[in-house]
Amino acid sequence: MKNVRLCLIILNWNSYKDTLQAIESLADCEWAITVVDNASSDPLEAETIRRTHPQVTVLESTRNLGYAGGMNVGLKWAAANGFSHAVLLNPDTLPSIMVIASMLRMSNGYAVVGTAQVTEDLIPYVSAAHLQGRKPVPFTCESACGEGHDVDIVSGAAILIELRTAEQLGFIDERFFHYKEEFDYCYRVGLSGKKLRYSCGAALIHRRGGSLSGTSPTAVYYSYRNELLFLRKHFGRFGWLSGLGLFRNALLTLLKSPAVSYSVVKGLSHGLRGIYGPTASLKKPVA
Repeated sequence: MKNVRLCLIILNWNSYKDTLQAIESLADCEWAITVVDNASSDPLEAETIRRTHPQVTVLESTRNLGYAGGMNVGLKWAAANGFSHAVLLNPDTLPSIMVIASMLRMSNGYAVVGTAQVTEDLIPYVSAAHLQGRKPVPFTCESACGEGHDVDIVSGAAILIELRTAEQLGFIDERFFHYKEEFDYCYRVGLSGKKLRYSCGAALIHRRGGSLSGTSPTAVYYSYRNELLFLRKHFGRFGWLSGLGLFRNALLTLLKSPAVSYSVVKGLSHGLRGIYGPTASLKKPVA
């Protein structure tokens, strides 16, 4: 496409083997690839990626900035180096040239493009939604028609972003740290009057939970906290009243998974109180 310079950004955090596989799945692609190492525990992870794939630019953060902050490192670097668009990729994805090309073809006139996604067992799952008021309504294209669809929200496992819009919006809100940040970004794109598109043909393979298991206490904490923080940010201090279903889900989680009960309660408490950023500890205090 004319006047388009695309950079693929992969965020690495203690997952260099997954990151290497993601890079290798894009072998011989014509686009620049950048890896942001988000202060992995082993400092050799960044060096291993750099040595294994010398054509890849590796940026190193001095501390774990979460998904939002880590991706912003890559986005700001791409914008400063003359790229017009970036595709943000989780390290536990296996992106193909076909998937990226399909997203790119739909980027004309759109600030964000998402894509269909499947598990490593090739089972499709929802990766886009329409908004009815404040309620996200899952969207799927049953026929995988490949023509694309206008949507309001797309999944952040693979998301194409037009960098000029990202700069205008102040990039991804780093206060969320982990989870809900791409939802927030998509929502802000919509508020700005820009459009979002969903590529429904070629599907991205996403193994999910490569860096952080969705059932871990940390993931549970951020999931509940950030749902409330999103409502608070956009609809005021009492915006949580429109998300009462979240508390019903929390109760069910408490009953089914007592091991994460402290994370659930702490997440809800911090969300209601407007506490952003990384959490210090999710270990239950000893009485």
